Amino acid sequence: MIFVLDAGPMIAFLKAETGGNIVMDILDENRGSCHAHAMNVAEVYYILARRNGVQAAELAVTDILAADIVIHEDFDTEFWKDAASIKASHPLALPDAICVALAKRLGGTVLTTDHKELDPLVPLNIVPITFIR
Repeated sequence: MIFVLDAGPMIAFLKAETGGNIVMDILDENRGSCHAHAMNVAEVYYILARRNGVQAAELAVTDILAADIVIHEDFDTEFWKDAASIKASHPLALPDAICVALAKRLGGTVLTTDHKELDPLVPLNIVPITFIR
């Protein structure tokens, strides 16, 4: 199964927060099939840099790569237009729209913590969405 991780699950995994064990299990069971867009990894980086400093943010990226999360830098015209269309049609943050667009591209399931942003998309079946908490 293919999973596309939003920033929330990556932080939960890295900081052993609630739901982090679920992310760890998914990573273990789906080695090489867990993905994240660079925009969502950038979210992890800046959140951890603000909370704990740049060294912690750098370590987080190292840990993300060590967990075999494949980082995508897709931003071709078709991709950014799809993300922008998702954003234009739904009140969600651009990084969340990018996460959804990557899941669409890969045929994967979005893994998130963000009910506020993504709950409204669940009944639309744009992509499967799994909440870790």
